Amino acid sequence: MEMIKWGILLALVLPVPFFLGFIPVKHMNRLQKTPAMTYVCGWFVSFFLFELTAVPFILLELRFTVLVIVYTCIVALVLLLSLWQGRQLWRCYLEEIRQIREMPLHVKLGWCVFFLIVLFQMAYAVVYEYYDGDDAYYIATSVITNTFDTMYLRDAYTGYIYPLDVRHAFSPTPIYQAWLSRLSGIAPAVVAHSVLAPVWLGFMYCVYGQIASRLLWNRKNYKPIFMILLAIWFMYGNISLYTTETFAMTRIWQGKGLMAGMVLPAMFLCLLYLAQESVSQGMWLLFVCVCLSAVFATSVAFMVIPTITGIAAVMIGIKKKSIRYGADLFLCCVPCLLLAVCFFIVR
Repeated sequence: MEMIKWGILLALVLPVPFFLGFIPVKHMNRLQKTPAMTYVCGWFVSFFLFELTAVPFILLELRFTVLVIVYTCIVALVLLLSLWQGRQLWRCYLEEIRQIREMPLHVKLGWCVFFLIVLFQMAYAVVYEYYDGDDAYYIATSVITNTFDTMYLRDAYTGYIYPLDVRHAFSPTPIYQAWLSRLSGIAPAVVAHSVLAPVWLGFMYCVYGQIASRLLWNRKNYKPIFMILLAIWFMYGNISLYTTETFAMTRIWQGKGLMAGMVLPAMFLCLLYLAQESVSQGMWLLFVCVCLSAVFATSVAFMVIPTITGIAAVMIGIKKKSIRYGADLFLCCVPCLLLAVCFFIVR
């Protein structure tokens, strides 16, 4: 029985996000049709769908079980659609495998070194897990959600009935982890500390790997060096409690860690591609998902995402000499702005 539980949980965090990524990746350029990009897209599609589904249920103060049923059905339907639409992508993945075989030996050794560093970091994150003070809220909220079948209606520190926590209601990261716990039967603390810690660390490096692919698109042999230096940087970036590196290594399962480690780098990745002369439809889809995923991670996104997108829209619009393109770019964060309006109305 225990093996079945772990199998369900690992399926929800490994193959399911990968398959969900078929939808945006299918509409991307050849350079972007990689397994790593697919995995990145899948996670942001998951967050996008959960944000749109969970927030109305939370504001209406419905039971957590209802959300579990509805969101699970939505994911199942989107998963089937994604598998159908992305059935031709396997050829691209096989081509990637062929390119790996053709790499020079020193490049292969570089990738081996990088993967060994990442595996060490994943093992270290689990074996020497750090109990951050914010876990008193994040993990407790997941536990209370799963136990009492309510969402943000009980105090995370005491368990007492409490008015709706509007401050966190629009950022349901702990509720998502409770969903993983409910479907798998694994305790929320174990889901966060022992599963999401290493899995989301790999997710983070996938995002940075795609940034490296874009920056070094004509010098692919330098990519493993870039990734090794980045991994070493993250290993020794714990110079304070509030650096991105500290968040990644000690509390990446929390909303703030998700925002710093994956969402903001993914924003940078999307904007790099959106600044090109030719932009794929899939990249537009990913950018919309990333903008809304930022709200999923933390309510700070209400200010950060429109600011970043607005500045980028002006600069890219000037570069392309197109006011319309800049306006289209800013429109991608409209869902984020609508949630911000709802936040201030409810509050």
